[in-house]
Amino acid sequence: MSEVSLRYVFYRVLTEQGRVRIGLSKLPVTDYSNAHPLVERREQAVVLMLYVLPMLLVPLLDGLALFLRRSIPLTLLAEFLHSLGLMLRSGLPVDTALKDLREDATHPALKALAADLLNGVRAGNSLSSRLSFYPHQVPATVRHLVDIGERSGNLDRVLMDASEHLGRITALRQDVSRALIYPFFVVATIVTAALFWVYYVLPDLADMFRQMGAHLPPLTQSVMSGVHWMRELLAVYGYWVLAVVLLAPALLSRSQRVRAGFYWLAYRLPISRTLVRTSAMAFISEYLALLVAAGINLLDGLAILEAAIRNEVYRDAIRQAREGVQRGNTLSRELERSGVFAPLMIRLINVGEQSGNLDGQLRTLADEYRRRLNHLVATLAEVIKPAVLLLAGALFIFVVVVFLLPVYELIAQSTQLR
Repeated sequence: MSEVSLRYVFYRVLTEQGRVRIGLSKLPVTDYSNAHPLVERREQAVVLMLYVLPMLLVPLLDGLALFLRRSIPLTLLAEFLHSLGLMLRSGLPVDTALKDLREDATHPALKALAADLLNGVRAGNSLSSRLSFYPHQVPATVRHLVDIGERSGNLDRVLMDASEHLGRITALRQDVSRALIYPFFVVATIVTAALFWVYYVLPDLADMFRQMGAHLPPLTQSVMSGVHWMRELLAVYGYWVLAVVLLAPALLSRSQRVRAGFYWLAYRLPISRTLVRTSAMAFISEYLALLVAAGINLLDGLAILEAAIRNEVYRDAIRQAREGVQRGNTLSRELERSGVFAPLMIRLINVGEQSGNLDGQLRTLADEYRRRLNHLVATLAEVIKPAVLLLAGALFIFVVVVFLLPVYELIAQSTQLR
């Protein structure tokens, strides 16, 4: 399944109410000829001026959109899809259901999405075609499922399946975040306390040692030199250091090589390996089970999964598996060849391929790995707490040995001299 190239289009239109409105949208267009009718259908207005921006500006505008766009929480999106599917199952027309959901929505981005879907349906467009304009707010899995539901006539069931899928994916992410939130705050507190010592407390100690002409241990002298160098660096390049600290993570996270290196390291470290592997297995089996059950063929399902997964290690493995399946090999064989998938997953997928019940085996895997992930998160939460406390204690002992013991010796020496 090939991805449509999206470009930004700047336009000015005249609405049915006689108002002139300007807009900037990212649309699947190549030039003016196909952008003009697409904008007219999207806005239900007469195009007065339209300009397709060059491809060179796409990365810049994408970065700007990251800061300006209003995202929709997955929990609210899941509730929206469930309500829409429930209304369609009860026999309500799509436009009536969308109108009611637009009026009930309180989140601004969700209300805008419902209003745009309503306008598109009234203009004769399909839900999936309108959802294609929201790649950053609606996951690719949901967009493809809606398309399959419209073509198969099972839109109500597919919408409710998509809602349950989003709920499970949200739960998976929350489980992983819950395991990391406690150590993150503790480490952040330790780093903040260390910076306070380096910038405010240690310089005064260094001046006191220097005035008293004390003979300090080599370790204390080395740390004092490092503190002095850091203060000079912050005094001269403080704003630059702050900018690097704030912007570097965002810039590096956009680099595919940096992300691949991070996931490669996380996959090989003892504790993170188990967490990353279990969460990836749960995520992949959940996605594939939903896509295969909805009627999406395996190759297209693997392509959608490849675009959705964030872990670069498993994304590369899924890409290689998709290419192998395209050559005629079985999925289980390709997953085994990658060397990053668990034997249980390979074995059950092989059984599903032979029995023709691949989606059922994938759902079994998804349930099993969700259970394992919940148990792992609970275990890690208990293991990490004492480990972080040991780290904090080690830092405290280091400060005592390096700085407080020399102060104590100086006080003892001055007392003896008296």
